[in-house]
Amino acid sequence: MTHINSSRVVLGGIVAAIVLFIVSGIVNGAILGSAWQAWVEAMGGLNHAPSAAAGMAIWAVVSLMFGLTGVWIYAGIRPRYGAGWRTALLAGFMLWVAGWLAPALGQVTLGAIPAYVTVIGAVGGLVGALLALLAGASIYKET
Repeated sequence: MTHINSSRVVLGGIVAAIVLFIVSGIVNGAILGSAWQAWVEAMGGLNHAPSAAAGMAIWAVVSLMFGLTGVWIYAGIRPRYGAGWRTALLAGFMLWVAGWLAPALGQVTLGAIPAYVTVIGAVGGLVGALLALLAGASIYKET
């Protein structure tokens, strides 16, 4: 078994993070923007979100964490499943299950965020995770 090429995981993770950041912006800004705004207004004083600039910075860091993790998963399962788009999609799906589906189920259970916002966000997360891993995995090569 070969060792994981760490520099390619980082490079692929950055590419995946950029894709995730863009897709998240489309989903949460263009598609769900008005729903999020309505939720913020309904929460009133209970909402303690950071400023928009701080929020964007945090989402950039979260995207990077997801991108690196997803490409690392891809690199880890690649020897068993083979290189290519199928393995990239499997890694993206695994990342989505842990990073979007599980938290979405928790949010639905708590009932704090409207269910349709959570569902659309999770579906958008699936699209983003799959596209991000296709992009990030295309960068990854063994040493």
